[in-house]
Amino acid sequence: MEEPLYFPSDAFRLFGVLHLPEGARRDCGLVFSPPFAEEQKQAYRVFVELARRLEREGFPSLRFDYRGTGDSEGPFSEFSLAGAMRDIAAAAAFLRERTSVSRIGLIGLRLGASLALQSAECGMRNAECEPPTTDGPPATGRASRVTCPSCLVLWQPIVDGALFHRLNIRRMQVRQMMTGGKATGERATGSAATIDLDGFLASRAMCEEIKALNIAECGTRIADWPPTLLVQFAHTTEPSGELKPLIEKLGPAAQFLPFVLEPFWDRLGYIDCSAPISATAAWLTRLPPA
Repeated sequence: MEEPLYFPSDAFRLFGVLHLPEGARRDCGLVFSPPFAEEQKQAYRVFVELARRLEREGFPSLRFDYRGTGDSEGPFSEFSLAGAMRDIAAAAAFLRERTSVSRIGLIGLRLGASLALQSAECGMRNAECEPPTTDGPPATGRASRVTCPSCLVLWQPIVDGALFHRLNIRRMQVRQMMTGGKATGERATGSAATIDLDGFLASRAMCEEIKALNIAECGTRIADWPPTLLVQFAHTTEPSGELKPLIEKLGPAAQFLPFVLEPFWDRLGYIDCSAPISATAAWLTRLPPA
């Protein structure tokens, strides 16, 4: 069963779709952390297919849009990485409240995977924390227990935010060349409050957040990470240079699962993702109960 709904996060109403199995339910709910901007649009259908597959396997889940994105409240200029992490916590709290599951897992793609990992790390570093309620924001300066997930599924996370930002600026320049015959780039934006990132007006502060992102750098002990599935989409099964330091960071808690597939979040044509969907569902069903 799929139920479209809204739930609160800070002062925003976030749009989501709750997936509830018709039969027996597992005691682990899954929150989907979507990718950024244009990649979210391209990946939408794959996330739907994954959620429906997990629903058939007995997993309740929640797909949602961050503040300022999709059908959630707020302009895109309100989007920030810090706000998105609070939205993940609010989504997890809402899913726990609606389904009464005792465990929460996070599934993320691209920037969403990076935010899921950072949310988990933030939660693990704040053992004495208060879970948020769905009628208000989490306690200031504290991570929520719902961001201490029992498992993580990371599909091609963005490890180096500065590189990701540069690639988006290059896309902007290519589009400028194609439409106006001249590329100005980020420098020409001067002191403007917003920057065009692949067709989305992003706040300058958010761009700085992205450039500062590096999920391979942290102080969390390897032994503290929950079971993690790290999925790579590439032309080879060897770990990419970007993912290698992340694999070392996660240690034995992580299973690396490569697929020789094109990046579906960056393509207009159809790409069959049934193999990574099935593999992700199988990995989750094999996890031991709490």
